[in-house]
Amino acid sequence: MRAGVLAFVVCSAALLAACDFEGGDPVQHALRDAAAARQAAALKTTEEEQAGTARRAATAPASAEGDELSRLIAARRQAVEDTRALLAATTDPALKAQLTGDLKAEEGRLRALEARSN
Repeated sequence: MRAGVLAFVVCSAALLAACDFEGGDPVQHALRDAAAARQAAALKTTEEEQAGTARRAATAPASAEGDELSRLIAARRQAVEDTRALLAATTDPALKAQLTGDLKAEEGRLRALEARSN
């Protein structure tokens, strides 16, 4: 009985030691986390600004709306540049695919905003 329990404990410890919980290159994890954080921040900022613009649209003068839109466009341009820089810096194919998709989506949003401002 003790030998069975001891064997179970030893095998469990060996399996846990063999597992790599994070997996992969820590630099790639850091890049992926940073890209996800920037994307989340950009989306949150965009949603807040769009909500604020919608609330103020009825009462704000056109020049204030133009200022909001130009700040939003500048933030989108920065997000596109950050994504391009991360895409150039990474060698992980999965991360490159994710960043390429993010870049295309961000460029589409930027084009829509620029069309709206004209």
